[in-house]
Amino acid sequence: MTETSDDLARPLNLLIVEDHELLAGTLALALRQRGHEVETAAESSVTGIAELARRLAPVLVLLDLELGPPLGNGKDLVAPLVEVGARVLMVTGVIDRARLGECIEAGAIGVASKTAGFEALVDSVGRAARGDQILRDNERQDLLAAARLRRRADSARLAPFASLTHREKAVLARLVAGESAETIADKSYVSLATVRTQIRAILLKLDVNSQLAAVALAREAGWPTDE
Repeated sequence: MTETSDDLARPLNLLIVEDHELLAGTLALALRQRGHEVETAAESSVTGIAELARRLAPVLVLLDLELGPPLGNGKDLVAPLVEVGARVLMVTGVIDRARLGECIEAGAIGVASKTAGFEALVDSVGRAARGDQILRDNERQDLLAAARLRRRADSARLAPFASLTHREKAVLARLVAGESAETIADKSYVSLATVRTQIRAILLKLDVNSQLAAVALAREAGWPTDE
């Protein structure tokens, strides 16, 4: 399905949230040439972008998933944008189905791939702005299932670390960062014997027999997480 002449004649108010300035500018220009009113977000905070969307009241927000610093994960913007009344279409090159599923869970209406070609992207924008369904029901359910499966796998992978005390987690984090027991003791203003006792507790709870094994397990599991 492509935009009809009626769609092209009716200006659509759109907001682009994309950290790649050239891409954002090119897409905005192309959509303006098709008669749409387009703004690109220059704000650097979730609150700022949500407030911009509140003021502009766009029919649709085109949101990248990987926004780079300081915004980072575009998924974190979906709910705030939906809360101010915006419809959100993810426009991304990311193909990780679990990550895309998380965006749908957060309230995004669909996904448009940057790799699908410019005309296909513009077509998706037009359909999304009109309120058409972007994802078929089976596609939507597949993405949501991928997100749920990822969460279950993450939970199982990180479960051993949940048993660590706050202090044990702090010690393990320093071991992962490459610090020795002696350095940890000095920086923490505790005895070396205390740190070694904490390390033994960590090894026991993680069911490993050495500091190196504990560090390897943490890195393999992606611990500590960013959240």
